[in-house]
Amino acid sequence: MMEIEVRSEREIRLTVVRLLADKGYKVESIAEGSGSPEFSQIVATRGAERLLCAIKITTQPHGRISFTRAPTGRWKVLDNVNYVIHAWQKPSSRDQVCVSMFEKEIIREAFELNFAAKRQHAMEQIPSWIGPIYEPAWRFTGSGFGDKAIWTERVSLSPQGSQSNQKADDAPTSSEEPGLGIMDRIKQMLSEHMGVRPELIEIDVRVKL
Repeated sequence: MMEIEVRSEREIRLTVVRLLADKGYKVESIAEGSGSPEFSQIVATRGAERLLCAIKITTQPHGRISFTRAPTGRWKVLDNVNYVIHAWQKPSSRDQVCVSMFEKEIIREAFELNFAAKRQHAMEQIPSWIGPIYEPAWRFTGSGFGDKAIWTERVSLSPQGSQSNQKADDAPTSSEEPGLGIMDRIKQMLSEHMGVRPELIEIDVRVKL
């Protein structure tokens, strides 16, 4: 039986927000659409500095993340930002998160290499899942980008509700309603474990009374 922590993804995102706040940034969620969790896309400002970031959460043993490539060659979400924050809650350390920031072009290059490998094997239809640790199988072409991070920090997982203790001026703001429901979050976690898109997963819930 697989144990699923349905609250972990939101906690990890809030941990990233807290880390950026500690670095002096004011963080605002700019995630749009019903399928985009709160703080999955953010703008972080510090003085004149303005960072557009995608926060990608993973609890997968190899730290894999996914982006979707449109038929036009544009990468959804990825091509809307300047940086990618990779937040990895490793199975061996459930109370900590390894957070790394990458320039968008580093991640884009890795995913383009993965797409080229899929095309070579006539498998463009399968999703791309790659991570910072190198994996030799062709399906994970593009993996191993971890040493190209701008910075990497290991931080303690934020307890639920910790953001409410911040001063009003420093608290993260959101342009969206709070994150996805339980079933959508379960689908996202299952998609990471199974290597398929969340919209292809159906969950049948049966209640015995």
